[in-house]
Amino acid sequence: MSGAESVVLIVDSVAAELENLRELIEFMDTPNVCTAAPADWQETLGERRLEAVFVGPDLSSSQVDHLLDGVSKLDPNVPIVILNGEPSA
Repeated sequence: MSGAESVVLIVDSVAAELENLRELIEFMDTPNVCTAAPADWQETLGERRLEAVFVGPDLSSSQVDHLLDGVSKLDPNVPIVILNGEPSA
């Protein structure tokens, strides 16, 4: 995929979480950020090259496993950040 635009991908199942994290990453001068639900991240990514993947706290273990397997098949060297949500007290 030489010459393809690179992108930071955020995957979560809660739209509000996706938007909050996207805004935070863009605030840190990362212009190419896209968000996706677990089921359609590959379609959202398209031909773009992954710079990094942020995995939201609202995914099930099986969704995380499926996502990590798919990302590793694309590029095993992509940095992945897995966010851990804390339960409310």
